[in-house]
Amino acid sequence: MIIEHFLLSVNETNSYIVACSETRSAVIIDPGEWSPQMAEFVNQQELEVESILITHAHYDHTGGVQALREQYAGVQVYSHASDDLKDGNVSDGDVLELGKLKIRVFETPGHTDDSITFVVGCDVFCGDLLFAGSVGGTPDDEHFYEEIKSIREKIIPLGDDMLVHPGHGPATTIAIERLYNPFLMT
Repeated sequence: MIIEHFLLSVNETNSYIVACSETRSAVIIDPGEWSPQMAEFVNQQELEVESILITHAHYDHTGGVQALREQYAGVQVYSHASDDLKDGNVSDGDVLELGKLKIRVFETPGHTDDSITFVVGCDVFCGDLLFAGSVGGTPDDEHFYEEIKSIREKIIPLGDDMLVHPGHGPATTIAIERLYNPFLMT
């Protein structure tokens, strides 16, 4: 599997390119913008961009969708059913195929009602649900408790060795967040 991280200029958002090393099929997760560095990586690695995965519909995670649609004819956008950007809905329990890889889908509301987490092997792409030492902002207490419930019921059970790739900030592991994240200690 190929995973490449890109730090975007829009709100210092993380975007990721994930590809099957055998088939060269690729997805782009949360393209807040479509940068020349991302395009160069796709070309250098000879990747075939098949789809875009959106963890939630905030502009800093979706701003590059149109540019990608223009550059890669036929690219499909997958997001929560409530999002307007999508070509295909994804919901809890769905599995997408990427070459020989499987992408598991988890609905993880809290930060937003449309938050989705994508899991590929031992890698978790959770958008703004969970950060190293923190969690995503919520508009009220009800959403905060829903976010903590999503993390505890959907993310923590994935296992301590899972590597978490958040929408902002550095990567972390489930073990580190389970043991030390102050928002999960209550």
